[in-house]
Amino acid sequence: MEQSDIRAWIEDNARYNEVLLRLTSEELDHVAMCMHHIYRWYHEGYPLGNFLTAIVQDKFTEACFRADDINRKALYLYALFLANKIGYDYRKKANPAGVMK
Repeated sequence: MEQSDIRAWIEDNARYNEVLLRLTSEELDHVAMCMHHIYRWYHEGYPLGNFLTAIVQDKFTEACFRADDINRKALYLYALFLANKIGYDYRKKANPAGVMK
């Protein structure tokens, strides 16, 4: 999956959420880039920064605190992306010891 595929998916899903409809084109590009990083992490072992690590580890509070202004508005999209585009076992991969903190 390419970043452009993810960007198209974001646009499809953003139209159902009033807050997401207000994201600018540049903000959508930023979110697509971050989601592409998650996709590459899952499939290729790409390293993630603190915010995206919190996202894939299902650490909601930490993700909220680490999110920049753009990502804070897109947290719902990240949840949709993980549920629909990343394998269900991403939690196991993100938390290899099986411990959810």
